[in-house]
Formats: sequence, structure tokens, C-alpha cells
Amino acid sequence: YDVYYRCVPGLTFEMCQSGQFTELVERRFADAIKHLEARGASAITGDCDFMMAFQVLARKIASKPIFMSSMVQCPIIAASLDPDDDILILTANSESLKPQKEILLTSCGFDVSKERFHIHGCEDVPGFEAVSLGQKVDVEKVQPGILQLVKGIIKEKPEIRAILLECTELPPYADALRYHTGLPVWDAITAADFYVTAFRDEPRFGQQDWQREWDGQQEAYELGDHLTKDEQALLVNKAQKNLGKKVEALSKGQQIEQIQKKVRRQQAPILGVIRLDYNYPPAPGDVDFPGTYNYDVLFRVVPGFTFAMAQSGQLSEDVEQEFIDAVKWLEMRGVAGITGDCGFMMAFQPLASSIASVPVFMSSMMQSPMISVAFDKYDKVLILTANDESLKPQKETLLRQCGFNVDDQCFMIVGCQNVPGFNAVAEGRKVDVEYVTPGIVYLVKQHLKKHPSVRGILLECTELPPYADALRDETGLPVFDAITNADFFISARMDNPRFGFNQWQLGWDGIQDTYEFGSNLSFKRASKLLS
Repeated sequence: YDVYYRCVPGLTFEMCQSGQFTELVERRFADAIKHLEARGASAITGDCDFMMAFQVLARKIASKPIFMSSMVQCPIIAASLDPDDDILILTANSESLKPQKEILLTSCGFDVSKERFHIHGCEDVPGFEAVSLGQKVDVEKVQPGILQLVKGIIKEKPEIRAILLECTELPPYADALRYHTGLPVWDAITAADFYVTAFRDEPRFGQQDWQREWDGQQEAYELGDHLTKDEQALLVNKAQKNLGKKVEALSKGQQIEQIQKKVRRQQAPILGVIRLDYNYPPAPGDVDFPGTYNYDVLFRVVPGFTFAMAQSGQLSEDVEQEFIDAVKWLEMRGVAGITGDCGFMMAFQPLASSIASVPVFMSSMMQSPMISVAFDKYDKVLILTANDESLKPQKETLLRQCGFNVDDQCFMIVGCQNVPGFNAVAEGRKVDVEYVTPGIVYLVKQHLKKHPSVRGILLECTELPPYADALRDETGLPVFDAITNADFFISARMDNPRFGFNQWQLGWDGIQDTYEFGSNLSFKRASKLLS
């Protein structure tokens, strides 16, 4: 997607490291945010993770999502894993998180001081010192050292189940780490993708042709561009002129020549979906519709796991064993992450994550901390559900697993139970998406009129994603749902073709296996199905 840069004159690395602005630089920082928003930026980030110290200030200025550090992903990653699973946080320097710890705690209620987070710096990796010296980094030279460091840490701490790259100069090594460790790796780019995706047209379903397609060209940028001459004169570092006005988005054939010619290519990531014993005709965009995804998906229904049982938050002994077997079966088939086809499954997030070694994200509500941290505390997020009562069974689990308080005033919960045609969801009938869409849009617009401080929308129900594009188009707000949630976790295991280590993963063929309700079950298990 397109990117637009704006430098803040006088905002040096040392100032970011200190976590303190001068009054003049603070004004320029605010001007930069306003300038980016005026230019149409959908979301705003920074090029240095020390900027996390300015996250709270930035949120007060911006109306769009703002995320000054890849560390905003910490809560959602931690919530997807078992509490006994550990997370490796890789930084440029092991001391670099100190200024961010308090900010993370105060701005998103997240404590990275806990024992499960292992913070390691790359300061001793040969060649990586170029980062602190402001020199060009030789990625090919540095990469083996990064891999050796991480492999050594994992050997010492085998309970590590995920990696987060804190430094903005570490993403070039993400693909190599994915390949060599088999673990999900998140970085500044997966964070940016998460927020920008909530504004983008979803080409596989929903409303189409409402957004102009990006031309695939980035404007060449030099330090000081988009500043006035007076502002350029205030720059501490002066730009060196480069030739060329347009830069093509990198393709596979244009990558750094660091590819091993003999690499055992790994399978493209697969999403695993736990299904209720509830057979209904899913619409395109629904979690249960195979064509919804831009990657492979594998379904497994749990016999006896009814909607009423999910709603109660309690499994019978037999169904609990079937649920456990379903999670294990999906893992044995090599899935990269596991989700569910009903938001009420959030009640069983602790059970699923205690069994699985891959990330588990049973509800789109897992995204709530990462959404709220990107906005000011006085801004609101609209949560759209099938029924306003639907979050009550999830309340305790959401609070315990990802620090999300349903009763927090910044979250507005609105049910769709009175939208004409949407009653088909509760009745297990096929939903007429075209007929229902105007009612969904009208409902949301009415609430936005009453509450103009709403800055984002989260669709809780797994049957609501078909309306996401229409809401993006009509409101101009970012819309998150069960699909953006799945995309976020799958991206941490997916080859990024634009940079880094490449050709290590087999491309997905774009064809989903045909799935019929009850497929992937033995005859004995299929005979237990209620639907």
C-alpha cells in the first residue's frame, strides 16, 4: 500500500531515547501528525520504537489509529498463547525497552516485565552496530548472527512460542526467523498491516469497487521532503539527494541476493477453524465460508458443540473431549493458528490455548486491546454484535485473557438483532447480505450521529464481516472483524515477498478444498452430529 513520510525537525534519536520533547519539537511533532492526516493517511506510525514514549500525546492529536511501536501487538500476541508459553522480544539493545515499559503499562495495561517475556538485544551481533552508528546495515552479513542469537535463546528457553521484533530495523530478518524457527514472528510491518487493512477494500467478499486501487508505486522520499524551506533549515541531519522520482513496489525478482539456492520450501500457512455443531449456509465473508480467506483453511466440527452450549460457556464432559481432540487434530494437520466460528467460543480460549502450541484466537474481540491503544482514552470504539447481550458470557474471559473490560466507557456495544433480515442468523437460515447491508449501515450511522467521538468499529459476530466493506465506505472508519483477526495471526507465519529472506515458502495455489459439514470426521464421530 502507499506510504507518506513526514520528518520532525529537531526530533533526534537521543531525544526519543530520553522520552522527553522540547516544547518546540513537541509542536513540530503535533504539526507532523496533523500534516499526515490532512494528506489522507489512514494510520500513523513512527520510524523508531523509542517513540512509544510519545504514544499518549500522539493519540490526543490524531483522529486516525496511531501506533508508535511494534510493542502495541504485545497484548494480542500474549492473549493468543497459554500463560505458560513465553514470548521472545528482540530489540536493538537490551536496554531499549526501559522507556517503553511504563508507557505500555499506562496506555494499554500491559506489563512486559513479567517472566514470560524474554527481552534480548542484538547489540553484540556482528555488523548490527551499524544501526546505532546510523550507517547502512549489511543485512546479508548480519542475518546469520541474528539467527544464531535467536536459536541459542530458544534452545535455552524451549517454552518460547512467539517472537516480536521491537526495533524498526529488524523486519528484514523476520522471514529468515520464520523459516529457521517455525515460530510466528511479528514486527513493525505486521503492526502497520493490521491497522491499514481495517481501511482497505476486501476483494473476496462484501461491497466491491468502492475504493481506488493503489498503482503499486511509492514516491521516492528524501529526508526533509514535505517540509517548507524554513522547516528544512531546522533539520539536524541533512538529506543526500537521490536520483529517480518513483519507486516500484519490490517484487520477488528484485529482492536482496541472499537466497539460498537449496532451501527446503515450507508449506504456506493454514488457518484452522473449530466449528459448532450447527449447519447453516454461510455467506461469502463468513468465517465458515472457505472463499473468505486469501490462504488455505481447514475446518473441524465438534460433535455435540451446540450454539446453546457455546452461549452458556460450559462444555459437557463428552463435548470437552471432542473439543480437545479437534484442536489436536488441527495442529497435527499443520495449521499456523486456530480460531472458532462463533464469538461465544471466547469462553473456551483458555482451554484451547492450553492444548495448542500455535496461537489461538477464538473471537475477534482479541483485537480490542490493540485497537483501543491506537486511540485517545476519550475516543470510542463501536462494537457491533448479533445481539447486545452476546458479550456477557465472554466478559470474565476477555478481562482475564487480554485485559479487555466490556464495561469500559470507551467501548459501545450495539446489537443487530432488530436489523431487517438479520434475524436469519439466529434462525440458522441463509442471510440475504444485499438486503441486510442497508440496515447495518443505517444502524451504525445513527450511532455515529449520536456519538461523533467513535474512531473505530469492531465486528464481534462471525457473520458480520460481509458488511465490513460497506461500513468502511460509508463511514470512513477502520473496521476490524474476525477476518482481520485471522489475517493478523497468519501474517506472522507468512513469507513477506517485499524484503528479507525469500523463496522459503511454497505459494498457496489459491484453491480451497471443498468442505461439507462433517467433513474431516470419522464415521463414528460424524454419527454424533446433531445438525
